[in-house]
Amino acid sequence: MEHRKSGQSTGFVTASIEFVHRAALRDPVDEDFVHSIAGKIIAETQEIAEQEVGHLEAMLVQFDDALDYGIDTFRLGDGLSGEISEYWERLFHVETGYIKQDLQADYEVLSMDLLIVEHLELHPKFRGLGLGEAAINRTIDVFGTNCGFVACQPWPMQFTPAAKADPAVLARLALPDIKEGVAVEKLRKYVARIGFWSLGDTGIYVMSMSQRTWKNRRQNKTH
Repeated sequence: MEHRKSGQSTGFVTASIEFVHRAALRDPVDEDFVHSIAGKIIAETQEIAEQEVGHLEAMLVQFDDALDYGIDTFRLGDGLSGEISEYWERLFHVETGYIKQDLQADYEVLSMDLLIVEHLELHPKFRGLGLGEAAINRTIDVFGTNCGFVACQPWPMQFTPAAKADPAVLARLALPDIKEGVAVEKLRKYVARIGFWSLGDTGIYVMSMSQRTWKNRRQNKTH
């Protein structure tokens, strides 16, 4: 993919994302339906040689496939990690183990599988080129096609406990010096532009894959 940033001397940017995903070779157990995904964002310009300019972390939770093996959604959603549990409690009905009916109706959800976008980081020189949005969309294209929801919790990295505790992290990120509320609102608008919707006041943003597919098909017909 190619991107151009107006007013910059970098010219065209050619970029790609390289995924690393490991799966166990054995009869599946609970944790085999939870997949950690690491994406290395690589870019080059006319002036800058090819290099790693950022990374993305995501998690794919295959609730539907787990059910086929007799593993209920509760065991994956509430029994493996606190991060999955937070999403599971907001999206799934605790008693039935299925996605809440109002969410199914509102978002036209056809699958229980969930793709969580956990983390995205870009080198300062390569921000504002659309690489972050492109990396998220490509991750969804590759890993989210069989999901009902893609979800995230947009929160500025400079205000996470890990970053606050390590000045070197803040120095490396070179993030703008703005107030926390302003940074949060800016990031939420960013993910909304990609296609995520706020799930009430939970801090969670979701994207319906069925609605995304319909939207993409509609856009392709108009071109």
